[in-house]
Amino acid sequence: MVDMTPYKRRVRRSLLSRDLAGGVPQTGLLLLFMLAVIFIYGFELYFTIVPIVILYLIMRYLTGKDPWMIDIVIENISQKDVFLP
Repeated sequence: MVDMTPYKRRVRRSLLSRDLAGGVPQTGLLLLFMLAVIFIYGFELYFTIVPIVILYLIMRYLTGKDPWMIDIVIENISQKDVFLP
C-alpha cells in the first residue's frame, strides 16, 4: 500500500460549501427578483410583495436543509417531458 501522508492537505470548509446570496442560490434569487420587477414595476401590483417574500422564506428554509434543493427543483421544472411507448 502506498503511503499518502505527504499528500494530505487541509481543505477549508468554505471551499466545500456553496456560495449563497442571502441564503438562497443565485438562480433562485434571480427568479424572485425578476418576478418582483415584472409584477411590481411592470403591472404595478404592489400586493405581490407579500407572496414574493413568502417564496423567499420558503426557498431559504429549503436551502437550509439542502443547499442544492432549489437548483434541483428548477431543473426538474424546466426539463422536457418525454413519453416512451
